[in-house]
Order: sequence, then C-alpha cells, then structure tokens
Amino acid sequence: MLAKSLSYSSIACAVVMVCSAAHAAIIVNGTRVIYPANKKDVTVQVKNDGTKPSLMQVWMDDGDASITPDKSTVPFVITPPVSRVDPKQGQTISISYINANLPQDRESVFWINVLDIPSKPKSGDTASPNNYLQISIRSRIKLFYRPENLKGLPIEAPKALQWKLQANQINVTNPTPYYVSFANIKAETSTGSKNELIPKGLMIAPFQSQNIELNGTTVKKLSITSINDYGGTNNLDVELKH
Repeated sequence: MLAKSLSYSSIACAVVMVCSAAHAAIIVNGTRVIYPANKKDVTVQVKNDGTKPSLMQVWMDDGDASITPDKSTVPFVITPPVSRVDPKQGQTISISYINANLPQDRESVFWINVLDIPSKPKSGDTASPNNYLQISIRSRIKLFYRPENLKGLPIEAPKALQWKLQANQINVTNPTPYYVSFANIKAETSTGSKNELIPKGLMIAPFQSQNIELNGTTVKKLSITSINDYGGTNNLDVELKH
C-alpha cells in the first residue's frame, strides 16, 4: 500500500511540473506589430511574468512556422536575438528592416517568434529530478510592414470588403492594400440564430479573394468582428448580395 501511495505521489508530482512548465512565463505585449516604412526600427516589449529566470530566443519567418532561426531569410534584424529575462523584469526587442525589395503598393506580413526556455530547477527544488520535464513554449505574433502612401486607411479596410453569396459559400474580396484580420464571422439566419463560420479566425491578403464555406447554413446577413492595428476589435454587419 505504501509503495502504491509513493507511486501515485510521484506521478502527481510529475503532472504538476508539466502543467506548471506549460504556462509561458515570457509574455509578449500586444498581438501584432505595425512597421511603418518610414521608421528606422520598431520595438516589442516582453516581460517575464514567472518566478524564475527564462532564456528568450526571438526570430522571424514569412509564414512557415517550421522555419528555424538559422534558416530564416526575412529582411529584418532582431536585437537581441537571445537574452536572459529575470523574473518580473522586462526586455525590449528591436526590429530593423534591411531594405529588401518588398512590394510598395501593399502591406507584407511576417511572424515574430518568441521562444521561452525556462531555467532548469536547481538540485533540491524537486522531490525527484527524474520526474522533471522541461517544456519550451513559443509565442507567434504578426508583423505588418506598411509602405508609405497606401490608398485609404487601414481602419476603413473591413468596410471596403466585397461580399458575395455563391451557392454554399461566401466569396469575399479585399480591394484594399491592407491585410484584414477577423476574430469571428457569424452568419445570421432567417430565424435570427447566429452560426460561427470561422472558429479559428481569418486573414485576407491585399487584392485577394477567399471563399468561406457555409456548410448548409442559410444566411440572411453577416456579423463581422475585425481586428485593428492595436489588437482591438470592430464590429460590422454585412448584407449579402447574390
């Protein structure tokens, strides 16, 4: 009985360690970064919200989440790429554009990766070091490179989208030079109920179209929640055209 109790205790201890490690200590301030073309650099603020130091590694990619830091070819330089962040302390990440040949008639999007590598427990911190599992957690946020003199305003882009009902899907066209991101799109039926169409969100590129499947839903109009430059949301109702 004692042996069984010790066994259960060890398993519980291991589970607690895994669950604790699964919560990122490094917190990124914001969900997106806007890089105006006339700026020399932009900064991202992070903070170690944990109780122990963390090693932080930062790199960027162009949408391929499998790209490792040594394989990244994006036209940006990050300073510092690796740093130690003490508990309850912050760190400023500087991102500089290196004048690559990006389109100047529309935005370009990239992803910032922030890897939180927790410190290894010191001897005596755990009941059994063999039960410790170290988990590194990566956060990803978008960076939008915004050229000068683009037509219109980004806050107005969601209203400029063109929506068209086609059979069992909705076609949406973005005629603007800005990326438009959605937190959700709900289809309102003739009975007044609302069905979520994009549970994982959606982003439409400049001058591109995308189809949204209705999956048998009969749509009267759409209730749209878009995401602005500050990570806030704006609501909009859309009457569909056949």
